[in-house]
Amino acid sequence: MKGFMWSLGYNACLAVNCEGRSGGLALFWSMDYCVSLQSLCPNFIDVYVKHESGPFWRATFVYGEPRTENRALFWDRLRFLRAQWEGPWVCIGDFNEILSNEEHTGPTARGESQMRQFRDCLEDCQLVDLGFSGPKYTWNNRRQHGHNIQVRLDRAVANGQFTQLFDDVHVENIVTTSSDHFAIMLSISKHNQIRHREVSSYNFRYEAAWSRAPDYLETVEKCWADASARPSNLQNTWANLNKMARHLAEWNRKSFGSPHKEIRKLERRLARLRNDSATRPYSQEERDIERRLCELFEREEIMARQRSRVDWLKAGDRNT
Repeated sequence: MKGFMWSLGYNACLAVNCEGRSGGLALFWSMDYCVSLQSLCPNFIDVYVKHESGPFWRATFVYGEPRTENRALFWDRLRFLRAQWEGPWVCIGDFNEILSNEEHTGPTARGESQMRQFRDCLEDCQLVDLGFSGPKYTWNNRRQHGHNIQVRLDRAVANGQFTQLFDDVHVENIVTTSSDHFAIMLSISKHNQIRHREVSSYNFRYEAAWSRAPDYLETVEKCWADASARPSNLQNTWANLNKMARHLAEWNRKSFGSPHKEIRKLERRLARLRNDSATRPYSQEERDIERRLCELFEREEIMARQRSRVDWLKAGDRNT
């Protein structure tokens, strides 16, 4: 878990183990946030959060009870949390329930009794749905034809104090590939929606993810063979390395490209397909895009781990 935490660029985490292949929760944060654990169980991680000189607020990260017969106990746990806190509060995650059948599409309707229990719980806790942008349904069983079911199981809800504290709060449903759930992103400040990076002068940096490209070895071998025709000495070796660096940088720009840009493009296409999916079955194009996105996410993760390792080494140098 710590290796995964570092690869994401965070400094601290809390986790709940999964049960078999289901469940499990993890919360990661950076050191500019003060996070204080209040309670932890298979269904939620509940914390107090404080950023720099701002006020404390409460956040509960939810994995709703998957068994219908036990769901009432989960709603009572949320009511108990509400009784312990009067300040700003947000709950976000997979609630495993919907508010009405408008959030469900499939061959059978959802039971009214279980939806009413969810609505009653939110009312008792004074929590309101924060809405969303992006695809409507956040879970898809990925079956085709008349067996396809799509549901809005994932959401963010908050009380009035939270929406007053963060008046520009926004929730976005984000298309994923390897999970049957979409991700949900809660933005609590416009300032935090974009993370700026310092612009530095260009230096060649080898990307470990390049090795996943099918034409990488051929590109390197051809460039080095062309450069190695000159006599072997230190000056020519240095010149050959510089030529290789320029050639790989040009190949990266033209052929390998930016995984981030292609991911955004494919995610937009997948979002359009899934926004229309209520009127048609799960398609082969969706499957092909998911496979390509899995490869691009793997490349992006390799690049992120490479950068986090460099940052970790730099931090170590400063500490010593």
